[in-house]
Amino acid sequence: MKIVEINSSNYPIVAQIYQEGIETGMATFEEIVPDWHVWSNNHLPYGNIALEVQNELVAWASLAPTSKRSAYRGVAEVSVYVSKMHQNKGYGKGLLHELIAISEKNGIWTLQAGIMRENEVSIKLHKKCGFREIGYREKIAKLKGVWRDNILLERRSPILI
Repeated sequence: MKIVEINSSNYPIVAQIYQEGIETGMATFEEIVPDWHVWSNNHLPYGNIALEVQNELVAWASLAPTSKRSAYRGVAEVSVYVSKMHQNKGYGKGLLHELIAISEKNGIWTLQAGIMRENEVSIKLHKKCGFREIGYREKIAKLKGVWRDNILLERRSPILI
């Protein structure tokens, strides 16, 4: 296993895994995978990683800013996606732990996640990695015409706070 940076060359595979998440109907409110330029511009310049297993990208994780205000420079939103063929192998947990380490090295004191209520596996994963549930947004958005709730989770760095 090897962790690599997400870049324009491997983004097509990242996009395929993202598309699988979209198709589940409980991983994101996105309905179309953004192109590389849009995706990279919406993420921090660090903390965009993928996991290679036997030379195959099987999962990815990323950090995105939550605000452009300088007061929130230490707050980032996490995303974790694992290919459906490679789930339940601990890859998401490994990536999330690596993302936590990268975030702390870069001064991120709070990580947050908004996860659809139905995505119990992802909620459990985040809780295993030190995130706590802080609330929810009821009927925050529609996906394919259905109102969905978003569970809010956060992890505070014990090193930086």
